[in-house]
Amino acid sequence: MKAAWAKVETWMQRPAVRWGGLAALGAAGAGLVLYATTWGPGIGGDATIYITSARNLLAGVGLGLVGPQGEFRLLPYFPPFFSLVLSFLGLFTANLEAAARWLNAVLMGGLVVLAGLMTARATRSTLYAWLAAGLTLASPVLMPAAVWAMSEPLALFLGFASLGLLLRLWSAGASWKTLTAAGVLAGLAFLTRYNAVAFAAAGGLGLLIFGRPSWKARLRDAAVYGGLALLPMMIWIAYDLSQTATVASRSLLGAGGLGQRFMEFWPDFSAALLFWLVPDAWVYQSPYPGILNQILPWAAAAALIGWALWVGLRLRTRRGAEWEDARRLLALLGIFCGLFLAVTLGVKLTTYPPITINARMLSPLHLAVLVAAVGLAWVSGRFAARTAWVRVGLAAALILAGLWYARLSLPVAKQYARLGLGYNSAEWRGSELIQAVRALPEDTLIITNQETALLAMTGRASYPLKEVYLNQGLSEFSRYGDGDLSQDPAQRLFREDGAALVLFDQIDDQLAELYGERTEERIRTLVTGLYRALRVEDGGIFYYSEPPQP
Repeated sequence: MKAAWAKVETWMQRPAVRWGGLAALGAAGAGLVLYATTWGPGIGGDATIYITSARNLLAGVGLGLVGPQGEFRLLPYFPPFFSLVLSFLGLFTANLEAAARWLNAVLMGGLVVLAGLMTARATRSTLYAWLAAGLTLASPVLMPAAVWAMSEPLALFLGFASLGLLLRLWSAGASWKTLTAAGVLAGLAFLTRYNAVAFAAAGGLGLLIFGRPSWKARLRDAAVYGGLALLPMMIWIAYDLSQTATVASRSLLGAGGLGQRFMEFWPDFSAALLFWLVPDAWVYQSPYPGILNQILPWAAAAALIGWALWVGLRLRTRRGAEWEDARRLLALLGIFCGLFLAVTLGVKLTTYPPITINARMLSPLHLAVLVAAVGLAWVSGRFAARTAWVRVGLAAALILAGLWYARLSLPVAKQYARLGLGYNSAEWRGSELIQAVRALPEDTLIITNQETALLAMTGRASYPLKEVYLNQGLSEFSRYGDGDLSQDPAQRLFREDGAALVLFDQIDDQLAELYGERTEERIRTLVTGLYRALRVEDGGIFYYSEPPQP
């Protein structure tokens, strides 16, 4: 048995076998995304902004959105690189949704391969490289993130590629080309998503810890890397400030309520971690006592941190290139995890509108933890080199984890392929109200509770129904158009200029957070006395008074 396994290990160490296996897993990752996006990539509010901004740049209007009356607004909320990449792809295809679909499929495949490459460099083990790639492929967090036309896959690939190049730099020796490439990739990751600054910070700190023997050389390398990583964002922020007087259309919050925001962060964070471990349905309605859902994420996190600390202490006494590579990988990923969490918490506490803490937002943390867990398993197995059952057990545990992840991910991918995602879902594509909006005269101004849906599906910009964005509900109810016109320009347009109010049935859920049991009363009052031009299954179109007949 031992001799047979030795032959298998020798076979797996062949370059063609190792890289061929990683390539196959990467192709499977890309294929899974393409299968899940049979109807097209998921399009929601953020994706609409990315794609529309890219389309406007190609049209010569600029990188941003055009309002209902032709006013231009620079790309809000997000840094520009994902939209710039889509614009570049738009030089070769007019269908930017298809471009985003194929881009994210390729990036998902690249992430699978990258996870394997980083593990292979640190462990020199084909088996563990395949395990890292397989867990990335099967991840119930990464696949759902990649099927939307969003920037996470691009930021993840660029950021982890930067960290991978730094690991190569430390393993193979100083190289200005490698250092420069790592800095550029970190800068582009940051220019893709603001929270990707954690990659740049982790890389810079890693250069100070693991860099060349001379502190002068370490400081110089860190300065070069940091400068390259920060320069693109500094240019963008300067331009953004010159055009909008804000950064990412967000404002800083004061110290008031800081404690409350801090306490609100952790339940959302815990729920996001739970998605790493159990099926979606169990998060909301588990077949076991619900208290376990509150305990499980923290217990898993504590176990992983404890494992990492134990391995770290044991690694301090080990010498040799293989131990150094593993130590660097685990330390760099640990540094990144801590910095990413700090950045996310800091943004949540200090900015408005608040960011949403969910599994997709934490996908960089998830991938770092996956690769680190594989690295910890390899090191632990090496510690028990003479105890075969420990090594076999650790590898088997990772295989079972991959199978469990596949059990979580594949039904979700199948559902996406059957029903579609976001505005590319069967429900939205069959919307009668969307069809009716397409038939409205081009000069009709529109107010709606689904701005991005109209923009994505009809190409028409609209004004928001301001009430759905309030932090606190109205104390007195009135029909739409009879409110405070000085504080709500859209109501003035509705009352005085004949704008159409397009209400989708999602208004029930949107106002429920504000009014609770009085939601039905509020919606009834909102439209009572208005002229209803159309009522269809998923909503209606209203005017303040009956418009003149053409």
